[in-house]
Amino acid sequence: MLKLALITNQEGLFQKFFNFFEKNINQIEKLTAQKVEITYILNNSVDKKIPSSFTKKFKKTDFIKDYNKILADPEVDIILELSRKQESSDYLLRALKNKKIVITSNLKVIAENYLEIRKMEKRFESRVFFSAAFSPLPIKTLIDNFYALDELEELNAILNATTNYILAEMEKYTISMKETVEQAKELSYTEENTDLDLNGVDSLNKIIILTNLFYNTALDPALINAKGIKGITSYDLIYAAELGYKIKLICTIKKENKELYLGVRPNLIPQDSFLASINENSNGVEILSNYNAKTTFTAENSDQASVNLLSLDLIKAAEFIKNKNQSEFNIEIKNISVSDYYQEKFSSFYVRLQLEKDEEIIDKIKKIFSEKNLADLILHDNLTETPLLPVIILTKKIKEKDLEELLEEVEDLEGVLTVNNIIAVKEA
Repeated sequence: MLKLALITNQEGLFQKFFNFFEKNINQIEKLTAQKVEITYILNNSVDKKIPSSFTKKFKKTDFIKDYNKILADPEVDIILELSRKQESSDYLLRALKNKKIVITSNLKVIAENYLEIRKMEKRFESRVFFSAAFSPLPIKTLIDNFYALDELEELNAILNATTNYILAEMEKYTISMKETVEQAKELSYTEENTDLDLNGVDSLNKIIILTNLFYNTALDPALINAKGIKGITSYDLIYAAELGYKIKLICTIKKENKELYLGVRPNLIPQDSFLASINENSNGVEILSNYNAKTTFTAENSDQASVNLLSLDLIKAAEFIKNKNQSEFNIEIKNISVSDYYQEKFSSFYVRLQLEKDEEIIDKIKKIFSEKNLADLILHDNLTETPLLPVIILTKKIKEKDLEELLEEVEDLEGVLTVNNIIAVKEA
């Protein structure tokens, strides 16, 4: 008998998991080769109650509020977390100490505590499964299987479907980010804290975990300066389209010799590229590897995809319990040098400035860039009816930190009001 304890905050994922569990229980038990029973359901939401329909249906299940009751029960094999509200790793590490298997999609906790989790797994011969952290992409399964004997050379991906939806809607309807974020909230696309999406934190956590998995390392997310989509306007999307680009929030892993470069930034990408075709509430991944050359795949975000990945991890957890052996804990954590891609690599950039309408100011800006041979294109929008003049610059390849220093010189010019945006350009 496999005994589960569920943690929920009573959101949509709870309902969908139970629907899936009820419908597929016979298949799940067949694949796990044993009976599966939900022993506890812990509701960590203060203002939402478990519906009475569930309490009646699962009469053998104990509906509780105290996590310690789960930890103290030696018969509980697996804790399955249907909530991503936990900010602290305490609940997860305590579970490992009590030799419980944990299945979770809480990528923030995983990313920030990866090394400690791996050490605890080995010490207490337990395991954390987190395939659903990348939902809807089955990327953890691919890493474990398809890329098991391969080596990643470069990955470029849209790993946050929410920001992809926001940018696509802004471009399609020429509306503000504020309006589009409200739409995304109504559709339950956003994290409860929308800054996790908009500031690139969610994307950063995913790229950190992926790097750890691909290279058997344990990186500190603080090493990478992620930037999200805040500050991008419909004007940027319009100008990008006129130049033949779309704007997407891109996660990058690149390996050169023994060096790793990671980046999370909005990018202008060619309109005919694979990632430019990823629209709405969807994710996309493009991988270049040593043996499999280029691989691309995409998936639309949904709670159902998360439920499926959580259920697959349940089957893996059952296999782990059945076939546990010491060799599973002997994966060596490697120390690999990692740098911020945009701080250390050369890229072209799209820059949008706001000026007073004065040709003399534009000439001064052109002179600054031409003296350093750094501008491929400088254009300005004379059609605006305001006394302000938007100026767009496409730079030649430069390190981001050097461009920022150059733009400080530009901002010091009289008549230059502000640097609105600096967005990397990723060529095909």
